[in-house]
Amino acid sequence: MEDSLLPKTMPKKIMTVWRLNYLMWLIGLLTLCAASFVASMSYWSDVQWLKWTSSALLVMIGVFFLVQFKLIPYRYKFHRFSITDEDIAIQDGYLIRNMTFVPMNRIQHVETKQGPFMRKYGLMEIHIHTAATTHVIAGLDVNDAEKLRRQIIELVKVAKVDV
Repeated sequence: MEDSLLPKTMPKKIMTVWRLNYLMWLIGLLTLCAASFVASMSYWSDVQWLKWTSSALLVMIGVFFLVQFKLIPYRYKFHRFSITDEDIAIQDGYLIRNMTFVPMNRIQHVETKQGPFMRKYGLMEIHIHTAATTHVIAGLDVNDAEKLRRQIIELVKVAKVDV
């Protein structure tokens, strides 16, 4: 069975942002694990299971982030979206793939967000709020994100008038 992919993709710059985000998380978690390892060596040197646990945790975190880092191009391939007059379709996931459809008449408001890495690379996220949850289209160029936000708002106005 062939996978059906939605037509619109994100700019390739988003892969760099994902790499930087993973790197920051990795540094933070490895620092915490290393601190616990040093504490277990210094203060509880007679507790052997604590040394082994913190060592194993360091290795597992390193392997997890290495795998995540290597899967970024594959993740990029499956993060897509599509907008029609009736709904917004958002596709994500690479091991377990999700396709979410957000009806236009259920959207309450739309906002844009930018973290420091996204700002550096000229990217922006669109957050689409409904009564139940928030859906995110991540990693659009700033100009495209603003145009898309305005387009969604116009489509929501039309959809709510039709109801």
